[in-house]
Amino acid sequence: MEIDEIERERRREAVAAEIACLALDGGKLAAERMARLQRYVDGQVSLEELRAELIERMRHDSWGIADEGEMRRAWGDSE
Repeated sequence: MEIDEIERERRREAVAAEIACLALDGGKLAAERMARLQRYVDGQVSLEELRAELIERMRHDSWGIADEGEMRRAWGDSE
């Protein structure tokens, strides 16, 4: 996937915001997660692919979220 510099900067800012929010909660991203986010910034994966990875990870986490619908309900997303 080829992205231009404007899209790359937009992605970089989105990732920085995610990292900042996590830091405010006292958390820290694992190196594996940072690598995934960098692949997104570099245009190697789409937002949909990144989201699918997140959903899959959540299925295996202690959160016990089983599917995307349940994830949306957990986050209060009505979409």
